Amino acid sequence: MPVPPRLDGPAGPRPALLWQGWLALAGVVGALAVVWGAEPQGQFFYPRCWLHQSTGLLCPGCGATRALHALLHGDLRTAWALNPLVVALLPVGLAYGAHAAWAWRTGRRWMPPLEARHLVVLTVVAFVFGIVRNLPGWR
Repeated sequence: MPVPPRLDGPAGPRPALLWQGWLALAGVVGALAVVWGAEPQGQFFYPRCWLHQSTGLLCPGCGATRALHALLHGDLRTAWALNPLVVALLPVGLAYGAHAAWAWRTGRRWMPPLEARHLVVLTVVAFVFGIVRNLPGWR
C-alpha cells in the first residue's frame, strides 16, 4: 500500500495554518457552548428556516440546532425525533473533523478525501429525507 502524500513541508504545518486551525477550533467550541447553554426555541440569534416560515414545510436541516442541543444534553431520543439525518450523519462529520485535525497536525491522511460522488450521494440523501419527512404520517 502506498504511503499517502504529506500535506505540508518536512517541518510540519505552516505557521499561518497553525493559528487558523486554533482559531477554527475555538470557533467550534464557542458555537457548541452557545448551543449547549441557550435553548434554541425562542432565541433571536438562532437562524430561522425561510422554507418553513414561508411554506410550513420542513427542510432537511429543520430541527438540527434543537437536535444538537438535545445531544449536548445527552438526550438522544429527542435529538432523533427532531432530526434523524443530523444525528445519523454526526459521527461521519466528527470522523472527518478528526481526520482533518490529524492531517493538519501531522501532514498525513488516514481517511480517503471526500470526492464529488460522495457529495452527490449526501445531497440525494438529504433531498429524499426532505421529501419523506414532509409526507403525512412522518410525525
